[in-house]
Amino acid sequence: MKGSLIWYAQRYSSILILIYVAYIFYFLFSFNGQISYFDWTMFILSFEMRAFTSLISLLIILHSFIGLWTVGTDYLTKRTLGFLNKSVATNANIIRNAYYFLFVVMGILYLIAILYIIWL
Repeated sequence: MKGSLIWYAQRYSSILILIYVAYIFYFLFSFNGQISYFDWTMFILSFEMRAFTSLISLLIILHSFIGLWTVGTDYLTKRTLGFLNKSVATNANIIRNAYYFLFVVMGILYLIAILYIIWL
């Protein structure tokens, strides 16, 4: 994947996440502190909000995947792990692949859990 595409994907996802948070705060502050449980549940359970929350959850996973992938490629290499220990440096590829596997599995489980909570 091109580096500029990844860079733009992470920046645009953060902007959309900020818009989502601002939208939630706008809804909360539009009631002047007098929001009822009924108003909140009608807002959260609306189809538009569920779809928007699902999209934002996917963008959060994309954003975190790019960030964690960057950390793995920058800091889990033979050169950088060699400062810790020579035997650790020889296993840098195994450590990096285990790291990738761990955050991919956690991201998939997170997405499944969030979509389950939102839609069921």
